[in-house]
Amino acid sequence: MTNLLMATMHGIVLGGAYGGIAMGLSMVFGVSRVTNFAHGALLMMSTFMYYELHTRFGINPYLGILFVTPIMFLLGYAVQALLITPLLKRERGTVSTPISLLLITIGLGFAIENLYMMIYRSTFRTIPTTAGISNFVWQFGGGRFVISWARIYAFLACFVIAGVLWFVINRSELGKRIRAVSQNRDAAAICGVDVYRTYGIAFGIAIASVGIAGACLSAFLFVQPQVGIIFGIRSFMIVVLGGLGSIPGALIGGFIFGIVETVGALYMSASAASMLTFLLFIVFLLVKPNGLMGKN
Repeated sequence: MTNLLMATMHGIVLGGAYGGIAMGLSMVFGVSRVTNFAHGALLMMSTFMYYELHTRFGINPYLGILFVTPIMFLLGYAVQALLITPLLKRERGTVSTPISLLLITIGLGFAIENLYMMIYRSTFRTIPTTAGISNFVWQFGGGRFVISWARIYAFLACFVIAGVLWFVINRSELGKRIRAVSQNRDAAAICGVDVYRTYGIAFGIAIASVGIAGACLSAFLFVQPQVGIIFGIRSFMIVVLGGLGSIPGALIGGFIFGIVETVGALYMSASAASMLTFLLFIVFLLVKPNGLMGKN
Protein backbone atom coordinates (compact mmCIF):
# COMPACT_ATOMS: atom_id res chain seq x y z
CA MET A 1 0.00 0.00 0.00
CA THR A 2 2.87 2.38 0.77
CA ASN A 3 4.39 1.73 -2.65
CA LEU A 4 1.02 2.29 -4.31
CA LEU A 5 0.49 5.60 -2.51
CA MET A 6 4.05 6.67 -3.33
CA ALA A 7 3.58 5.79 -7.00
CA THR A 8 0.25 7.65 -7.12
CA MET A 9 1.82 10.73 -5.56
CA HIS A 10 4.69 10.67 -8.05
CA GLY A 11 2.17 10.13 -10.85
CA ILE A 12 0.21 13.23 -9.86
CA VAL A 13 3.39 15.29 -9.73
CA LEU A 14 4.60 13.91 -13.09
CA GLY A 15 1.15 14.46 -14.55
CA GLY A 16 1.33 18.11 -13.54
CA ALA A 17 4.52 18.48 -15.58
CA TYR A 18 2.87 16.72 -18.53
CA GLY A 19 -0.15 19.00 -18.27
CA GLY A 20 2.03 22.11 -18.11
CA ILE A 21 3.67 21.11 -21.39
CA ALA A 22 0.42 20.12 -23.12
CA MET A 23 -1.53 23.28 -22.27
CA GLY A 24 0.39 25.39 -24.77
CA LEU A 25 -0.29 22.87 -27.53
CA SER A 26 -3.98 22.82 -26.64
CA MET A 27 -4.16 26.63 -26.69
CA VAL A 28 -2.63 26.85 -30.18
CA PHE A 29 -5.12 24.35 -31.55
CA GLY A 30 -8.03 25.99 -29.77
CA VAL A 31 -7.26 29.42 -31.24
CA SER A 32 -5.97 28.80 -34.77
CA ARG A 33 -6.74 25.08 -35.31
CA VAL A 34 -3.05 24.56 -36.04
CA THR A 35 -1.52 21.26 -34.92
CA ASN A 36 2.02 22.20 -33.93
CA PHE A 37 4.20 19.13 -34.44
CA ALA A 38 7.27 21.20 -33.47
CA HIS A 39 5.96 21.55 -29.91
CA GLY A 40 8.36 19.02 -28.41
CA ALA A 41 11.35 20.44 -30.30
CA LEU A 42 10.61 23.93 -28.97
CA LEU A 43 10.42 22.50 -25.45
CA MET A 44 13.83 20.90 -26.01
CA MET A 45 15.21 24.27 -27.16
CA SER A 46 14.14 25.88 -23.88
CA THR A 47 15.86 23.19 -21.80
CA PHE A 48 19.15 23.84 -23.63
CA MET A 49 18.73 27.57 -23.03
CA TYR A 50 18.53 26.90 -19.30
CA TYR A 51 21.49 24.55 -19.53
CA GLU A 52 23.63 27.18 -21.27
CA LEU A 53 22.55 29.94 -18.88
CA HIS A 54 23.62 27.86 -15.91
CA THR A 55 26.85 26.38 -17.27
CA ARG A 56 28.11 29.64 -18.79
CA PHE A 57 26.73 32.28 -16.43
CA GLY A 58 25.75 30.33 -13.31
CA ILE A 59 22.09 31.38 -13.55
CA ASN A 60 19.64 29.14 -11.71
CA PRO A 61 17.03 27.68 -14.11
CA TYR A 62 14.15 29.15 -12.13
CA LEU A 63 15.75 32.57 -12.33
CA GLY A 64 16.46 31.89 -15.99
CA ILE A 65 12.69 31.93 -16.62
CA LEU A 66 12.95 35.74 -16.64
CA PHE A 67 15.29 35.51 -19.65
CA VAL A 68 14.03 32.46 -21.52
CA THR A 69 10.27 33.13 -21.41
CA PRO A 70 10.43 36.41 -23.41
CA ILE A 71 12.77 34.74 -25.94
CA MET A 72 10.36 31.83 -26.36
CA PHE A 73 7.44 34.24 -26.80
CA LEU A 74 9.27 36.09 -29.58
CA LEU A 75 10.28 32.78 -31.16
CA GLY A 76 6.69 31.57 -31.14
CA TYR A 77 5.44 34.85 -32.61
CA ALA A 78 8.09 34.64 -35.34
CA VAL A 79 7.17 31.04 -36.23
CA GLN A 80 3.52 32.03 -36.56
CA ALA A 81 4.25 35.20 -38.55
CA LEU A 82 6.93 33.83 -40.88
CA LEU A 83 5.87 30.23 -41.45
CA ILE A 84 2.24 29.62 -40.50
CA THR A 85 0.46 32.88 -41.40
CA PRO A 86 1.62 32.91 -45.07
CA LEU A 87 0.25 29.39 -45.51
CA LEU A 88 -3.04 30.32 -43.84
CA LYS A 89 -3.43 33.27 -46.19
CA ARG A 90 -2.42 31.33 -49.30
CA GLU A 91 -4.60 28.27 -48.78
CA ARG A 92 -7.49 29.87 -46.93
CA GLY A 93 -9.81 29.80 -49.92
CA THR A 94 -9.16 26.19 -50.86
CA VAL A 95 -9.17 24.13 -47.66
CA SER A 96 -10.35 24.70 -44.09
CA THR A 97 -7.16 23.31 -42.55
CA PRO A 98 -4.17 23.45 -44.91
CA ILE A 99 -2.30 20.13 -44.98
CA SER A 100 0.89 22.12 -45.59
CA LEU A 101 0.60 23.46 -42.02
CA LEU A 102 1.08 19.94 -40.69
CA LEU A 103 4.02 19.35 -42.98
CA ILE A 104 5.77 22.63 -42.16
CA THR A 105 5.52 22.10 -38.39
CA ILE A 106 6.79 18.53 -38.79
CA GLY A 107 9.69 19.82 -40.87
CA LEU A 108 10.42 22.57 -38.36
CA GLY A 109 10.50 20.05 -35.53
CA PHE A 110 12.94 17.77 -37.37
CA ALA A 111 15.09 20.74 -38.38
CA ILE A 112 15.39 21.98 -34.79
CA GLU A 113 16.10 18.50 -33.44
CA ASN A 114 18.80 17.75 -36.02
CA LEU A 115 20.38 21.18 -35.57
CA TYR A 116 20.78 20.57 -31.86
CA MET A 117 21.99 17.03 -32.53
CA MET A 118 24.75 18.50 -34.73
CA ILE A 119 25.74 21.03 -32.08
CA TYR A 120 25.41 18.99 -28.88
CA ARG A 121 25.52 15.42 -30.21
CA SER A 122 23.42 12.81 -28.40
CA THR A 123 25.17 13.18 -25.05
CA PHE A 124 22.89 13.37 -22.05
CA ARG A 125 23.48 16.49 -19.95
CA THR A 126 22.22 17.61 -16.57
CA ILE A 127 22.08 20.90 -14.74
CA PRO A 128 24.88 20.58 -12.13
CA THR A 129 23.65 19.97 -8.59
CA THR A 130 25.36 23.20 -7.54
CA ALA A 131 22.20 24.84 -8.84
CA GLY A 132 20.73 23.72 -5.53
CA ILE A 133 17.49 22.44 -7.01
CA SER A 134 17.79 18.73 -7.67
CA ASN A 135 19.36 17.50 -4.43
CA PHE A 136 16.68 18.65 -1.96
CA VAL A 137 13.86 16.29 -1.08
CA TRP A 138 10.69 16.45 0.98
CA GLN A 139 10.14 13.58 3.40
CA PHE A 140 6.90 12.91 5.25
CA GLY A 141 4.97 10.01 6.70
CA GLY A 142 7.88 9.04 8.93
CA GLY A 143 10.27 9.04 6.00
CA ARG A 144 8.22 6.55 3.99
CA PHE A 145 7.34 9.13 1.35
CA VAL A 146 10.12 11.00 -0.42
CA ILE A 147 9.87 13.37 -3.36
CA SER A 148 12.29 15.94 -4.74
CA TRP A 149 11.44 19.62 -4.51
CA ALA A 150 12.29 20.02 -8.20
CA ARG A 151 9.35 17.76 -9.08
CA ILE A 152 7.10 19.63 -6.67
CA TYR A 153 8.05 22.91 -8.34
CA ALA A 154 7.13 21.38 -11.72
CA PHE A 155 3.78 20.33 -10.28
CA LEU A 156 3.08 23.82 -8.92
CA ALA A 157 4.22 25.45 -12.16
CA CYS A 158 1.45 23.68 -14.10
CA PHE A 159 -1.17 25.46 -12.00
CA VAL A 160 0.62 28.77 -12.45
CA ILE A 161 0.63 28.26 -16.23
CA ALA A 162 -3.03 27.22 -16.21
CA GLY A 163 -3.97 30.23 -14.06
CA VAL A 164 -2.13 32.69 -16.29
CA LEU A 165 -3.62 31.25 -19.47
CA TRP A 166 -7.12 31.26 -17.95
CA PHE A 167 -6.75 34.90 -16.86
CA VAL A 168 -5.42 36.02 -20.24
CA ILE A 169 -8.17 34.25 -22.17
CA ASN A 170 -11.13 35.03 -19.90
CA ARG A 171 -10.31 38.29 -18.14
CA SER A 172 -8.31 40.46 -20.53
CA GLU A 173 -8.97 42.48 -23.66
CA LEU A 174 -6.48 40.30 -25.51
CA GLY A 175 -8.47 37.27 -24.36
CA LYS A 176 -11.63 38.70 -25.92
CA ARG A 177 -9.84 39.00 -29.25
CA ILE A 178 -8.43 35.49 -28.92
CA ARG A 179 -11.88 34.05 -28.17
CA ALA A 180 -13.44 35.99 -31.02
CA VAL A 181 -10.83 34.78 -33.51
CA SER A 182 -11.14 31.17 -32.32
CA GLN A 183 -14.93 31.24 -32.75
CA ASN A 184 -15.18 33.03 -36.11
CA ARG A 185 -12.15 34.76 -37.56
CA ASP A 186 -14.10 36.36 -40.43
CA ALA A 187 -16.57 38.00 -38.05
CA ALA A 188 -13.71 39.07 -35.81
CA ALA A 189 -11.95 40.68 -38.76
CA ILE A 190 -15.13 42.59 -39.67
CA CYS A 191 -15.20 43.93 -36.11
CA GLY A 192 -11.66 45.29 -36.51
CA VAL A 193 -9.61 42.49 -34.93
CA ASP A 194 -6.23 41.87 -36.54
CA VAL A 195 -6.69 38.12 -36.92
CA TYR A 196 -3.16 37.11 -37.84
CA ARG A 197 -1.55 39.34 -35.24
CA THR A 198 -3.83 37.74 -32.63
CA TYR A 199 -2.76 34.32 -33.89
CA GLY A 200 0.86 35.33 -33.46
CA ILE A 201 0.35 36.57 -29.90
CA ALA A 202 -1.55 33.40 -28.95
CA PHE A 203 1.16 31.22 -30.47
CA GLY A 204 3.83 33.24 -28.64
CA ILE A 205 2.04 32.84 -25.31
CA ALA A 206 1.72 29.11 -25.87
CA ILE A 207 5.45 28.71 -26.63
CA ALA A 208 6.33 30.96 -23.66
CA SER A 209 4.39 28.58 -21.40
CA VAL A 210 6.47 25.73 -22.83
CA GLY A 211 9.57 27.74 -21.88
CA ILE A 212 8.40 27.86 -18.26
CA ALA A 213 7.78 24.11 -18.30
CA GLY A 214 11.28 23.62 -19.72
CA ALA A 215 12.81 25.25 -16.64
CA CYS A 216 11.05 22.76 -14.39
CA LEU A 217 12.01 19.74 -16.52
CA SER A 218 15.66 20.73 -16.85
CA ALA A 219 15.91 20.79 -13.05
CA PHE A 220 15.41 17.03 -12.67
CA LEU A 221 15.59 15.42 -16.13
CA PHE A 222 18.31 14.96 -18.71
CA VAL A 223 18.89 17.68 -21.30
CA GLN A 224 19.24 15.98 -24.67
CA PRO A 225 18.24 16.81 -28.28
CA GLN A 226 15.76 13.93 -28.54
CA VAL A 227 13.91 14.68 -25.31
CA GLY A 228 11.42 16.71 -27.32
CA ILE A 229 10.16 13.61 -29.13
CA ILE A 230 9.16 11.94 -25.88
CA PHE A 231 7.25 14.88 -24.47
CA GLY A 232 5.93 15.98 -27.86
CA ILE A 233 4.18 12.65 -28.45
CA ARG A 234 2.80 12.57 -24.92
CA SER A 235 1.57 16.14 -25.27
CA PHE A 236 -0.53 15.22 -28.32
CA MET A 237 -1.97 12.22 -26.55
CA ILE A 238 -2.80 14.27 -23.46
CA VAL A 239 -4.44 17.03 -25.52
CA VAL A 240 -6.63 14.50 -27.36
CA LEU A 241 -7.46 12.75 -24.08
CA GLY A 242 -8.45 16.00 -22.37
CA GLY A 243 -10.19 17.49 -25.40
CA LEU A 244 -8.68 19.49 -28.26
CA GLY A 245 -8.52 23.17 -27.35
CA SER A 246 -9.39 22.66 -23.66
CA ILE A 247 -6.76 23.94 -21.22
CA PRO A 248 -8.40 22.32 -18.14
CA GLY A 249 -8.71 19.14 -20.19
CA ALA A 250 -4.97 19.17 -20.89
CA LEU A 251 -4.30 19.48 -17.16
CA ILE A 252 -6.62 16.60 -16.29
CA GLY A 253 -5.24 14.48 -19.13
CA GLY A 254 -1.72 15.08 -17.81
CA PHE A 255 -2.69 13.81 -14.37
CA ILE A 256 -4.29 10.69 -15.85
CA PHE A 257 -1.22 9.89 -17.94
CA GLY A 258 1.16 10.48 -15.04
CA ILE A 259 -0.77 8.22 -12.66
CA VAL A 260 -1.19 5.45 -15.24
CA GLU A 261 2.55 5.48 -16.01
CA THR A 262 3.84 5.43 -12.44
CA VAL A 263 1.26 3.06 -10.97
CA GLY A 264 1.57 0.75 -13.97
CA ALA A 265 5.36 0.64 -13.47
CA LEU A 266 4.75 -1.02 -10.07
CA TYR A 267 3.27 -4.11 -11.67
CA MET A 268 5.07 -4.26 -15.03
CA SER A 269 8.18 -3.01 -16.76
CA ALA A 270 8.59 0.68 -17.57
CA SER A 271 8.19 0.02 -21.31
CA ALA A 272 5.00 -1.95 -20.71
CA ALA A 273 3.65 0.83 -18.50
CA SER A 274 4.37 3.30 -21.28
CA MET A 275 2.51 1.01 -23.69
CA LEU A 276 -0.42 1.12 -21.28
CA THR A 277 -0.79 4.86 -21.83
CA PHE A 278 -0.93 4.30 -25.60
CA LEU A 279 -3.66 1.70 -25.12
CA LEU A 280 -5.57 4.17 -22.95
CA PHE A 281 -5.20 6.75 -25.72
CA ILE A 282 -6.60 4.33 -28.32
CA VAL A 283 -9.57 3.43 -26.12
CA PHE A 284 -10.43 7.10 -25.63
CA LEU A 285 -10.26 7.72 -29.38
CA LEU A 286 -12.76 4.89 -29.92
CA VAL A 287 -15.11 5.61 -27.01
CA LYS A 288 -14.97 9.40 -26.63
CA PRO A 289 -13.12 10.96 -29.58
CA ASN A 290 -13.89 14.51 -28.40
CA GLY A 291 -11.95 13.91 -25.16
CA LEU A 292 -12.97 14.48 -21.58
CA MET A 293 -13.74 18.19 -21.94
CA GLY A 294 -13.74 18.61 -25.71
CA LYS A 295 -16.57 20.13 -27.72
CA ASN A 296 -18.24 18.75 -30.84
